[in-house]
Amino acid sequence: MHKVVVHINSTLHHFSQLLAGLEFLNSKNEIRLKYKLDLGRYPENIFLVEVNGAKVFFDLADSSDIKPVVYEEADLYAKRMLLKSDFQRSEKLIPYGLYYPVYFRSPSLKYLFLKDLSFFKYSLKYWKSVAALLDLKDGISVNELEYMESDPAEGKQIIFRSRLWDEGLNHPQWKREKRKILNDERIQINRLLKEKFGQNFTGGFRRDEFSQKKCPDLSLPMKDFHRKIYLQNMRISTIGIATPGLESSVGAKVGEYVANGLAILTTPVDQYEIPGFEEGKNYLTYKNPEECVELASELVKNEDLRKKLQKINMEYYTRHLHPGKKVTGILDQVSNKISTCS
Repeated sequence: MHKVVVHINSTLHHFSQLLAGLEFLNSKNEIRLKYKLDLGRYPENIFLVEVNGAKVFFDLADSSDIKPVVYEEADLYAKRMLLKSDFQRSEKLIPYGLYYPVYFRSPSLKYLFLKDLSFFKYSLKYWKSVAALLDLKDGISVNELEYMESDPAEGKQIIFRSRLWDEGLNHPQWKREKRKILNDERIQINRLLKEKFGQNFTGGFRRDEFSQKKCPDLSLPMKDFHRKIYLQNMRISTIGIATPGLESSVGAKVGEYVANGLAILTTPVDQYEIPGFEEGKNYLTYKNPEECVELASELVKNEDLRKKLQKINMEYYTRHLHPGKKVTGILDQVSNKISTCS
């Protein structure tokens, strides 16, 4: 049985999936799990997890950059946005794979604030009734494991809910240009899909000052954009659209689509090491908004292809992406690598 000690370094939402997997395995008595508070010791998107005494760092940053100082300290380094070129050069690296926010009940995390009051707001996320009362979109009341998975839907509904990034002068020129390119692509995809598919398309952006100015026709009030509504809409959709994040990352939407058995259209992601997740099998790739709409039309018309992608993604979730399966796979890799080196 693996002995696992998690060093809580930050309260970043990205770690909910890792913690859900560990708590799931702990509830099945498949691991022995403990927590230590280590707030601020490492960059906020990195956790140290001791596995049978080995120091395994989990880097869930959107960037593909590997932190040299942390890497040197690590016995093994599990990286979310792991470039294939980096993976091929290092025995220390482990691919983390797809991420999406998901929570699993945890008395330890629920009462973490008793050890340190600075964790009070974080602990509230694990109090289901309180999280619901406070309408926490990133808490267990909305993102509990059972709410984050569903069987593939029927029909021809397409979903692409996203956000826009402020292009204001408070950002450096290179960042403004990058954000403008990303924003313009998302807006064009929304408008083309809305024009082509009408009521069979669920899209739009969260309403704020920037989106109101940039694309008022696609700006949604909070009641329509709330994460709970998004998840409800996703469960009845069969085709999910994904675009890259600010750091060219594979966003949480891809993981959410897989967990709910959607056919996926995305920009290229094959530069990253994502075990078992393959173009033409789990997803189709587009290079511009027009091509995205063409592929969406093909999936709407070709029911056999659409259902095939949905079925394969549901199987991928069951075997690899379910939090318990994901963490089991990573722990097995850790054991194999450590035993090989010893």
